[in-house]
Amino acid sequence: MKQDMRVWVGIMGSAALGVLVTGSAQAGDAGLHVIQGGPAYFSAGIGAFNAAGVKPGPGHRGNATLPELDLEYQSASKLFGIGALWGIVANTNGGFMGYTGLYSDVAWNHWVLTPVLGIGGYNQGRGKYLDGVFQFRLELSLAYQFANQSRFGLKIAHISNAYIAQEDPGEDEIMLDYSIPLSFGDHSS
Repeated sequence: MKQDMRVWVGIMGSAALGVLVTGSAQAGDAGLHVIQGGPAYFSAGIGAFNAAGVKPGPGHRGNATLPELDLEYQSASKLFGIGALWGIVANTNGGFMGYTGLYSDVAWNHWVLTPVLGIGGYNQGRGKYLDGVFQFRLELSLAYQFANQSRFGLKIAHISNAYIAQEDPGEDEIMLDYSIPLSFGDHSS
C-alpha cells in the first residue's frame, strides 16, 4: 500500500510540474493555469499521521496511525509561479516536523492543485521511527477556492529520508485542509 501511495504521489507531482511548465502560457484564459500572484495563505489541516503503510518494524515502536495537525504559511511572492512556504506538522504522540519548501498553485475554474517539495527536521517523540532528523516532505493538495479566495480541500503528504540514512520507513498522511488568504501578503498586481 505504501508503494502505491508513493507511485500515486510521484505521478501527480510529475503531472503538476508538467502543468507548471506548460500552463504559464495559458494564464490569460479561464482554463487550466498557474497562479502567478495573489495573496499569501495560512492553512490548517487535521488528519491522520502514518495513514498508509503501517507496518511494525523490527524493534521500532510508534507505528500507529495517529491524529495530526498541520499549520502552513505560503508566501505571496512567486517567481515563475513558484513560491516559498514554511510549516509544522505534529501528531498526538509528540512527534513533529518543521519544514520549509517550494510550492505552486495550478488552477482550473474553482479548483486548485498545489504540489509541495520541502525539507526539514523531524523529532520522533513517542511516534514513528523515521531514522534521522533530516527529512524530505512531499505534499499534494486539491482544494476548492471560494469567492473570498479561501480554500477547502484534501491534502496527502509523505515524509521520507530518501535513503540518505540506513533505513527509510517513511510516513504517509491524509488530511482535510482549510486555507485563508492574508491581505498583507497580496501580490496580485
